Amino acid sequence: MLEERRGAIDLAHGRAAWAVHAEARADRPEEDEEDLEYEAMQDAVHVAFAAAQPSQKVLVIAADVPDGALVPATEDGGAFGVALATGSSGRIASFHVTELDAAAADEDDTDPALLWFDASEGPSALAYLDSATRS
Repeated sequence: MLEERRGAIDLAHGRAAWAVHAEARADRPEEDEEDLEYEAMQDAVHVAFAAAQPSQKVLVIAADVPDGALVPATEDGGAFGVALATGSSGRIASFHVTELDAAAADEDDTDPALLWFDASEGPSALAYLDSATRS
């Protein structure tokens, strides 16, 4: 799908995801939307690292989905955890690949740094991730 540059991603009913939702906004009224999006992205990265091998970097896809397609799932996914209430399609906004692998990120006490790729650069994000895995 990413190599085809479709610009959209199909999301199955029940799929876990991370997003800025009404409950997260209400819990953090002093934070602006960009800060909340950063925190949601970091939650997604930490969950991806937990499932990764120590030498792996991870890819996180940022996508826009209809608000009605998401339900909070904070008991499993942290403050920004959501689940897809229905199957949906999301418009890809960007791709993010971690600079550090899972082991190095675990040793670092800061938020993992992310390389940003435009929505049209899915193949480049995959190539970077693949080259990082081989090195």
